[in-house]
Amino acid sequence: MKFLVASLLIFILVGCASKPTKEVEAINNSEIPQTCEGAIKKVAESLDDDSIKTLKETKKEDLILFHMSWGMGIRNSYGLWSENSPIRKSCAKSIGEQDMHPDNASGIIMDGVWEIINGANM
Repeated sequence: MKFLVASLLIFILVGCASKPTKEVEAINNSEIPQTCEGAIKKVAESLDDDSIKTLKETKKEDLILFHMSWGMGIRNSYGLWSENSPIRKSCAKSIGEQDMHPDNASGIIMDGVWEIINGANM
């Protein structure tokens, strides 16, 4: 039991010590876009070569696989959990709605980034 608790504590500490992503750095620098389109462009510009390669190898319908990793980073870094999030409202407006769940907004952003990386028309 002590081993399990110690292992869990180490896992938590290692996770907390990770380097911030470019999305997190964007918040710190007050460079957050105000629209869904702006967020899509910002996220696309922040991708490293490995991420671009992964998106080129991923089918659009398989982006859901990144919901709890990349999607969570987008939701947290771009303030999509805020009820007053202009990005979330902009994403909702893009599909004819007034507002939407942060999960759905991050999905729209991920889809848009995928389209940019794969050369699809938006």
